[in-house]
Parts: sequence; C-alpha cells; structure tokens
Amino acid sequence: MAHGLIEVERKFVPGPGTEERLQELGGTLEHRVTFRDTYYDTRGLSLMQADHWLRQREDRGWELKCPGAAGVSGLHTEYMEVTAEPAIVAQLCEVCQHRRQHLLS
Repeated sequence: MAHGLIEVERKFVPGPGTEERLQELGGTLEHRVTFRDTYYDTRGLSLMQADHWLRQREDRGWELKCPGAAGVSGLHTEYMEVTAEPAIVAQLCEVCQHRRQHLLS
C-alpha cells in the first residue's frame, strides 16, 4: 500500500447552547474555512464499495482516502490519505483490478 497521512475523522452534532458554553469557557471563533471537494468514482461505484474515496481538493490537488487498518473489513474510521499522484494511480489500479477479479469470480 502507498504511504501517506493518516486521517481519523469523527463527526458529531453539537447540542443546543454548545457555542454559548464554549464562549463561557473562553473559546473564540478564530476563523471560518469553507472549501469544496469534488469526488470521483467509477460508474459502478467500485471505489466506494472498496471504501476508497478519490477527491480533488479545491486549490490543493488530488487525494485518495483508503482504509488505514490492514485486514479490517467494513467501513473504517481511520484512513490513509495518499497525495502523491503516482501512488494514487498505483492504488487505484490495484483497487479496480481487485474489484474486477472479485466480480468475475
């Protein structure tokens, strides 16, 4: 597998009053960041089914998110972020070839 950064992502919905409570504790909003990612997949959604996510980040190039824990099946919470284009291409070829072989068997 190609080497890259590891991203661990947790999503949550803050409850009512969360912003006010953070301000009471001394928190301040330093700045707000908005960005746009464009995701790509095959017509058959092969990447999604293999828990891989190819995206083009606005002003930051290409990234491929793939499972970070080897040998663990199902959806992951830990992903490798591959950013070098040759490594992205190699990983995509491997995933698509594996999916093709799986579908033919």
